[in-house]
Amino acid sequence: MFKNKLFWKIFTSYVVLLIGCLALTGYFMSRFLKGYHANFLTKNLASDRIIILYIILTFVATVGIGFVIFRISTSPLLSITQTAQNFAQGNFTSKAEVITSGEMGDLANAINAMGVELQTRMQTIFDDKNKMDAIMANMNDAIITTDIEERIILINNAAKTMFGISKVILNKDYLWEKIRNEKLRQLVREIIHSLSKSGDMAQSSKVSEIEILSPEKRLLQTHLSPIQIDKDTRGILLVFHDITELRKLENTRREFVTNVSHELRTPLASIKGSVETLLENCTPGGEHTQEFLNIIKRHTERLDNLIKDILELSRLDSNDLKIELHRTDIQPCIENIFTHYKDLCAEKSQTFDLQMPQHIPAIETDNYLLRQLLTNLLDNAVKYTPKGGQIYLKVEPVNESVRFVVSDTGIGISQEHQPRIFERFYRVDPARSREMGGTGLGLSIVKHIVTLHHGSVKVESTAGIGSRFIVTLPQQQPKYTIL
Repeated sequence: MFKNKLFWKIFTSYVVLLIGCLALTGYFMSRFLKGYHANFLTKNLASDRIIILYIILTFVATVGIGFVIFRISTSPLLSITQTAQNFAQGNFTSKAEVITSGEMGDLANAINAMGVELQTRMQTIFDDKNKMDAIMANMNDAIITTDIEERIILINNAAKTMFGISKVILNKDYLWEKIRNEKLRQLVREIIHSLSKSGDMAQSSKVSEIEILSPEKRLLQTHLSPIQIDKDTRGILLVFHDITELRKLENTRREFVTNVSHELRTPLASIKGSVETLLENCTPGGEHTQEFLNIIKRHTERLDNLIKDILELSRLDSNDLKIELHRTDIQPCIENIFTHYKDLCAEKSQTFDLQMPQHIPAIETDNYLLRQLLTNLLDNAVKYTPKGGQIYLKVEPVNESVRFVVSDTGIGISQEHQPRIFERFYRVDPARSREMGGTGLGLSIVKHIVTLHHGSVKVESTAGIGSRFIVTLPQQQPKYTIL
């Protein structure tokens, strides 16, 4: 009761008001009733004492009655206040006593209902948290969440083990303090810069590969996504997947393909040389012999081209490949390719046109890779365009990139085949591709070269009308190279 501040505030106010009222009552009684004047120094002292005693008794009686009334009136409020305080401390088992059926009773019922609802919601939150903690603790992938200042606000056990982190103070330790990897730091800062510049969280996500050397050498596929932590706070979610063993298996496969291809080239070269020698010295009248030798020669050349493409694709796909992309004037390379294919198209009664401005920006590339990219696209255009057809090569600057467009009036590619044409060994018409000497790897090589340049490639085609391949390469490469 003595801790009920509201009660004492109300009761104190009541006492002060009562004293004021009694004082005024005594004053007016002494002044106006029967002409009596209060004077403590006169002969009316006995009468004065009677009035004072009357006032004191009235005061005491009124205070006592008021105390009881206010005590009874505020007792339910005290119970409700105590219950609310228990709710604030997480104790939802206590209930407010419902003594009356008036407004205080309604308030007590509302507080009790609120307690039940809060307890249900808190239990739901607690269960969800336990589930999330269990999932995070037992995930194989490492997960780290940081705020926009790069402070770690969440980390699971897999991340601690993967990066050799023994202790983390959440909301205080910085990511770059615990994981010293320059490429990861650059990726995080690119996300933060993109988020602050555009504000679009959906377009700020990144996927990349990073290599860590401690506590052991590993290759990690890293997914970085901006997230909304709360109403006013944004952060970054980092998910790391260990692909070390997967990459080892891929390397083993590539080495196998490379070794087998190298081993096959030697006997094929011998067969090809022998067939050419036999053809040159073939006696007249041996039509069947010459026909069979021509078949052997044609398939030998096809196998040789296939092995060359496999070796090229394996080289481009190798993680150990070190390609130096440097600032290059691409105009001489384009003109040289145009001269070669103009003569080749003329032999097939095709026209080949080049559209390129006089001044084309230099880009960071490698002359060999650029030639391979355009050669594979133009080879396809020449192969699959009939006599009298037209082939175009257009080169133009677009924003901070250079766009290469190879179009033809050939057989085209139907819509259902277009999503898969960059897959290895995928052919729209296998019989026709083999007849024309295609290996099914040309567009895969194009895709790999474009990926090495951090560019993009797409196709627009209609069956029976022609195809249009659009390659966009940035003028400047990122600070790091994703292999």
